[in-house]
Amino acid sequence: MSRVAWLALIVGGCAPATAVEVNRGSVLDADGSYSFYAGKGIGQILAQGKQPGSDHPTPFTRLKVSPSFVEAAQASPNRVKTISFEVPDPSIEATVHKFVAGTTAMETLTFHPGDPWVSGVAQVAVDDEGFTMGVFKIVKWTGHIPSMSTVLAQQIYMTGLVADESMPAVKYADSPPEADLPAGWE
Repeated sequence: MSRVAWLALIVGGCAPATAVEVNRGSVLDADGSYSFYAGKGIGQILAQGKQPGSDHPTPFTRLKVSPSFVEAAQASPNRVKTISFEVPDPSIEATVHKFVAGTTAMETLTFHPGDPWVSGVAQVAVDDEGFTMGVFKIVKWTGHIPSMSTVLAQQIYMTGLVADESMPAVKYADSPPEADLPAGWE
């Protein structure tokens, strides 16, 4: 039996905001999907017609979903739609743009429901004023910790979640899948 170590990263909304700064925003993409962003000052960037990419100098997150996902949230009695990252769905993509630990370099991670060794949930929610947002919690199992061959590690990337009475259960958020590690993880 392997032990588990947790490593967490919470991205978005962590830095103090000025009165004119907007830390969330959304974009209707050319393919008809919606991209929901979070990060310091991200609203101003989106208002200029730009979308941050892998060369962006500060951390941000993005949840890209299909129009039907947004429509399901709007039609839901509690105005939220949640899916499990353990069930494959190519129409959903979560992006985490973050600092590489111990450096000033940035890296961009992309996750899709059904990716190997990924758990968590994605949500689209509509508040009482009609503001729609996309949020997620990703749990990525990363294999054995060097020099600790019986300990598996997980990295958690989270933008925050909203309450949802119909949130699907996830099997692998707290313990890794009972499967062989992918090649190169030993």
